[in-house]
This record gives sequence, C-alpha cells and structure tokens, in this order.
Amino acid sequence: MKHFAFILLMLMICVENHAQESEIDPMKIIIDMVEEVATSNEDENAEIDLEQIYEQFANLLNNPVDLNSATRADLEQLYILSDFQIFSVLEYIKSNGKMLSKYELAFVYGFDSRIAESLYPFVTVASGSEYSRISDTAKLKDMIGRGRHQIIARAKQLVEKQAGYKDDATTKFQGSPLSLYVRYTFQYADRLKWNITTEKDAGEKYLDFISGHVQYDSKKFLKRLIVGDFQAQFGQGLVLWNGFGLNKSATGTAVRKRARGIYGYSSTDENKYFRGAAANMEAGKFNISIFASYKNRDATTADSTDKIFTTLQTTGLHRTNSEINNKNSVSETALGGNINYEHKNLRAGITAIWHKFGADYVRNIQPYNMFELNKSSNYNYSADVQWMWKRMILFAETAFDANMKHAGIMGATFGLEQNIQLSLLYRNYARDYQSLYAQGFTDGIKTGNEDGFFIMTTFSPLRNMNFSGYFDIFTFPWLKYRTNAPSEGYSYAFRIDYSPSHDIKMYVNVKQKSSKENYTPADEHIAKTVNKYIFRVNYNINYTLFGKLMLQNRIEYATFKRMNETGENGFMIFQDAAYRFTQFPLNVSLRYAYFNTDSWNTCIYTYESDMLYAYSVPAYYMKGQRFYLNLQYSLTKRIKLWMKASQTIYKNRESISSGTAKIDGNKQTEIKAQIIIKL
Repeated sequence: MKHFAFILLMLMICVENHAQESEIDPMKIIIDMVEEVATSNEDENAEIDLEQIYEQFANLLNNPVDLNSATRADLEQLYILSDFQIFSVLEYIKSNGKMLSKYELAFVYGFDSRIAESLYPFVTVASGSEYSRISDTAKLKDMIGRGRHQIIARAKQLVEKQAGYKDDATTKFQGSPLSLYVRYTFQYADRLKWNITTEKDAGEKYLDFISGHVQYDSKKFLKRLIVGDFQAQFGQGLVLWNGFGLNKSATGTAVRKRARGIYGYSSTDENKYFRGAAANMEAGKFNISIFASYKNRDATTADSTDKIFTTLQTTGLHRTNSEINNKNSVSETALGGNINYEHKNLRAGITAIWHKFGADYVRNIQPYNMFELNKSSNYNYSADVQWMWKRMILFAETAFDANMKHAGIMGATFGLEQNIQLSLLYRNYARDYQSLYAQGFTDGIKTGNEDGFFIMTTFSPLRNMNFSGYFDIFTFPWLKYRTNAPSEGYSYAFRIDYSPSHDIKMYVNVKQKSSKENYTPADEHIAKTVNKYIFRVNYNINYTLFGKLMLQNRIEYATFKRMNETGENGFMIFQDAAYRFTQFPLNVSLRYAYFNTDSWNTCIYTYESDMLYAYSVPAYYMKGQRFYLNLQYSLTKRIKLWMKASQTIYKNRESISSGTAKIDGNKQTEIKAQIIIKL
C-alpha cells in the first residue's frame, strides 16, 4: 500500500513518460555530459581525458546501475549526481522500500525532471530479472557466446603540409600525416570484458601504441581481476590516481574525489597507466586491491648506455629520430595496493605504491625543480577516511613519501537544504613532497608545493534556475616554473543556469584568476615576479526549434593584465546548428566561429561537437574564423559512420605555428572519419 499513491500517479503519466523516454537519445546525454565537463574546465591547466567519460557512461548504458541494490559507491559513478542527491536516493529507498520504476527518481527529494531524464538510460530497477540471474551464474563459454563486440576505427589528417613533412626539413617526421585509431572491445554484461586499442599519431611511421586488457568481475570473494593495462584510483589522489579527475569546477561535483579502484585501461594516453595484473577482493567489511606493473617509458637518456635519464617524456609522440630514440628507453616496475574498511557511515583506507626505474633518474636541476623527484625509486603511502552523517560528508587523506615529506587534504560537503549545497576543502602539500602518480586537488599541475583553501556552493533559488560558484585562495611556498619566487594567488568562478522551458537552456559563466609569473620589462634585463590577472565571461544559450533543429549561441570575452601594462583583450562568438532527420538516418551539426584576441594570453578554449569517443577543445587565438561540419550516418542498426571537416582561417598571418608544426599560409584544415561496428 505504501506505493499505492505512486502507482495511481504512474497510471496517469505512464504514457507520457514512455513517450519521453523514446525521445531520449542516450548518446546525446553522454555528449552533453562531456561538453559540461569540458566547458567547466577550459583552461591551460586542465588535463582531462574526456574519452574516459565516454567510456564510463557507455559502459553504464549497457550495464545500468540497479537503484534498488546500489551502494553509495555505485551511485558515485553517476558523475552528474551530487553527494546530496546520492544521499536522497538511498534515504528514499530506505524509507519507502524498493522502487517500482526508475521514473520514481523524479519524485526523490533533490531531483527534478531534467536530472531524472538524464539518468534514465543509465539506471534500472530490474535487479530480479532473468538476465541478471543468468549473468551472475553464466559460465565462461556462455559469456563468450553471448557477449557484444564493438570495433571503432578512426582516421584524421591535416590537409596543409607542416614543415616536418617537407623533404628539406631539418627535423623530419618519419611517417605520414595520417592519424589512425583502431579499437576492439568485447563485453558480456558486467562480468567479462577485453579490449585492444592501437594508435598512430600524425608523423609516426607505424601503429606504435598498442594497449589491451582482460577484465573479469564477479560477486564472490574475487570481485575483479585484470590482466594487461589498467588504471587505479584511491583515496583523494594524494598517492595514486590515474585517469579522469577534476580540480576546480563550478558544476558542483568536483570537490570530493570519487575513487573507482582498479579498472581496465582503454584510452590512448601513453603514460598514465599500469601494465601487468591487478585484483580486487572483498571479505566482509574489508575491500582489498593489489597490483603489479612492469612497462617501458619514454625518456631522454644522458648517454648511449641508457643507464641515466634526465627527463620523462609524456607527449607519446614518436615522429622524429630523437623522439623515436626516446621511445621505451627506461623501464619502470611498480607494486601497490589499497585496503579499505567500510562500516555503516565510516569508510577508511590505506594506500601504498612503490616504483623503480631501470636507470638512474638524474634531473637537470633548476631552482624551481630542485625538490622534485630526482632518483630511480620512490614509495608513497597514505591513510584516508570518509564519514557520512545524514546530509554531511567529512573526508581527509594524509600521505608521505620515501623522505617522510607530507601531503594532506581535508574537506566537507553539506546538503543544507534541497536547493543549497556547500563544500569546503583545505590542502597542504609540502614543497618537497614527491609522488609520480598523485593527482590531488590543486591549482597547479602537480601535487606538491601548494597550500590552499577552497569553498564552493550551489543553490537553486527557483525551480528552473541554478547558481553555482567557488572561491579558491592558494600559496606556493617554493618557486614554480616561470615564477622565480614563492607566490600566492586566488581564483573564483560563478555560473548561473536558467531554463525557462524544456527547449531553452542558457547559462552565464564568469571566471577570474590572479597569480604571479616572471616578467622582464623592455628597458630592463632582470626578470621580476609580478601579478597577472585573467578574467573570462561567457554567455551560452541552447534552444530547440520544431523539435528537431537544435541551435546554440555563445559569446565569450577574456582580458589579461600584467603589472602596470595595458591590458590585452579577446573575444569569440559562435553559432552552432544541429539537425536530426526523422525519415533519413542522418544527423548534421555545424559551427561558425569568429574570434579576435590580442595574443595567446587571451586565447579562448571552446568545446566543439565531434564524433563519438573523440573530442575537440581547440584554442582560439589571434584573429580569424573557424567552421566545421560534422555528419553522422546510421548505415544499419549496427554500423554508424561519421565524417567531420573543420577549417581555421587566420587574418593577417603568413604562417601558422612554428618549428616542425609550421604551416605556410593562413589556413589549417582537418578531415576526420570514423566507423563503429557493433556485433
């Protein structure tokens, strides 16, 4: 009887809900999520592997989260849910019993129809279905026979010839300008998966990167086993965090990191992964993960014996003779793991990693990097804790390296009301804390040499309006690259989202950052450490006409000021249009953008539509225009094709870029093609 009122309500709106779901395009929702992450992190320090967001939600599409049996950890993988909303779902089920339909999400405290609709493709309440029972007990032979196969092949190339491809080039690329990407994936439900990914970058001679893994999952003592390439995320990232992770974002879900543990690697970053074996086990209230890895890494060696290297190369490019010589020139062995204990509202863990290079790491010491890792081996360990009470979560992690140097972080998230949430975070990283695989919350690009306090809030004063914003103040106790003195700074951002109707969504986003950098005035010869300010504001509106034509407009302004100099300015405006044909299996999207900036200091990063599992966030700088045409055609239900052509035209320029990437002329044109086959 407790669901009787809900059943009556569902009878009245069932037809409407099913009609709405039939119109929901899961891939469009995934793309919107990727764009949301990209647009909230469009700056030079953002190192986000957007491909992993595609991967995570594509996996959820095939293996949706069962709301009735989901743990907090399961719901945390639904990136768009805040801590308050996760708490609300768990409390709703605890108070009312199991959900009868996933459409009940729209009635959970803290949710609205927009958020619920975004989640429908990735959740279910069918935990007792025959398919679930079969998938839990299926034997290996059945898994292989019933699994799904997917092949992705992508190619892209610049039309204009870069300097590195010319016959008279001083430094010549050894391969063609064609980039290739091929990936094969097999998956049976949430039990068995294997993947092979290969890539050839432009200028490389062969498909020089090959990655693969086999991943087995069960609900027994051995929860997960991975052989091949994998990544790991534990705690708050002070010791070990590979892959996707946000720092500052005004979207409201970026303060407390949500660790995924160990998981198979299928991306194309040629550095941020392990190669070997990993296992996750569960015994009562304890969860244990262990791994062992051995792989070769790109490095600049100091002599022909390869016993000393000075720099770890992270570009993954092997186009020229020197880059080829650096390929796989030093080995790395790593051992690590995590023990996690969970009881009621308490979660506590210990993480440790040890790694050793096959050669001596002798860095070229400069004042700014004298405290960074400069030896062949290192180890790190940490303890983290998380305590949940009603709408509040307290979390912390403290870490040490082999030299007993410390890094620590603590924070809290509060669900004050349905429409008000608050997050606080404090971090303290010693100037000489060394960790190769850390990715803690930071303003910079490494977990070290930083203190800071961050506060963020989100609230919805009206049902169709949301406000979010943050303020961060930070100090760097030691020098940084291009900053020859200890320094400090601050940054803030706020965003207002407003949706007057289901077909119209708009937002205003404002950011400012103040920090210090070296600067040598024209009439002087010694660099000074001076203040610099970067301010950005943009307005974005999305609207749908006739139910099929989707339009987007955006205008952005940026300004840069340093010391007593005259400020530099820049702006960009674009018009997007996307149309989905109903009688013909074709989707078309295009953009025209105009930009005008005084220099690279006011360049503007903007996400643009791309093919599935690919992404593009180009930087607009100087003066010019850019346009692209993106086509998606469904040849059959199992075969989809993409084609994208883009071109940037600069005004008053005779060449683009420099060195081996230099193009004679003022145009840069790129062609992309992709095919996805599902079997």
